[in-house]
Amino acid sequence: MHKVAQIALLAVRRELPGFISSPGWCVAFAFECIARAYDTNRWLLYSRMLDSVQADPDRSRWAHDVELAIDRLDWDVTKADRDPAGDDRKGLLRIIKPGDLLFSSQLHDEPPKSRRTATDREGHLAIFVGEVEGIPSVAENTRADRGRWFGRRSALRLTPLAHWDTVTTVGRIPSGWRP
Repeated sequence: MHKVAQIALLAVRRELPGFISSPGWCVAFAFECIARAYDTNRWLLYSRMLDSVQADPDRSRWAHDVELAIDRLDWDVTKADRDPAGDDRKGLLRIIKPGDLLFSSQLHDEPPKSRRTATDREGHLAIFVGEVEGIPSVAENTRADRGRWFGRRSALRLTPLAHWDTVTTVGRIPSGWRP
């Protein structure tokens, strides 16, 4: 299993301390997983990935900004609306690998292309962890009432991919990448 996926899975299972467990921090959760996998800190990742993205302070579209950065860095594997609960599921499962970053967002001036696209304008980000107990799953920090939490109820969830939002971008960290 990819190290980012391993860390994300341990984090949602509450086997690793220090992860943000209040809702609304999907980017911080994902960046902390990546930082630990690559022995760095998430603040360095923020600066490296988001330097060229002008964040909109009025809307705090952080996940959307990271999605744009993934595209600019050419880390995007695909940029198509794929509903993991619909007909696109098999195609999506052929594309994604454990450790991939899954995004769901809508551009500010465009209506959502699918009813399952993340409803807020900030977008959403999760880490695909592969199959857990035979079910393709993502690790996420979410406000949504879905997935399974471990220990006490928190925003850190292990969510079946079929219950997740429409995937608008799949991002993959290149194999030789170093922060």
